Amino acid sequence: MPVNRYEAHIMNDDVSRKIHHVRPGEGPCLGYGGQVMNVKLSSAESAGELTVIEDLIPPKNGPPLHVHSRESEAYYVLEGEFEFTCGEDTVRGGVGTFVHAPRGLPHRYFNVGDTPGRVLFSFTPAGIERFFGELTEQKDQLTPAIMATVAAKYGITLIPPKA
Repeated sequence: MPVNRYEAHIMNDDVSRKIHHVRPGEGPCLGYGGQVMNVKLSSAESAGELTVIEDLIPPKNGPPLHVHSRESEAYYVLEGEFEFTCGEDTVRGGVGTFVHAPRGLPHRYFNVGDTPGRVLFSFTPAGIERFFGELTEQKDQLTPAIMATVAAKYGITLIPPKA
C-alpha cells in the first residue's frame, strides 16, 4: 500500500532489481516554502537503500539548522552558490561542490546567491521523501510548529536559531 500519493505509481516489489532511469526535469514533484523537488530515486525504487532528490532552491533560502536521527545526507551543487553548515564547520561552494552531512550532526544548506540554485541530494537509508511529501500536502497551512511536528515524526529535530 502506498504511503502517500507520490509513491502510488512506483509500488512494485521487483522495481529495485531493474534499471532506474529518470529524464531531466522528471520524477515525482514535491515542494514547499518555494522549493521544487523532483524525486529521482525513492525508497520503493531502491529497496530502502537510497533516496535521491533534485531540488530547485530560491535565492536567499534554505531550511533551518536540523538534525536527522535516521539518515545521512549528501549534497552536490548543480547550479548556484551555497553555504553548508555541518556541526561546527561551514563551507561555501558552487557548481561541482560536494558535501556530506552524517546523521546526528546539526546541518543546513542556504542558497547565498541572487538566483535560484539546484542541488542533487542523496539520503541513506532511504525514506525521507515521505517527510517531504507530507510537507507538500500541508504547504498551504505550513507553519514552523507544523513543520516541527512533521519533522519529529520522521526523526528530524529542528534547532531554533541562536538568540
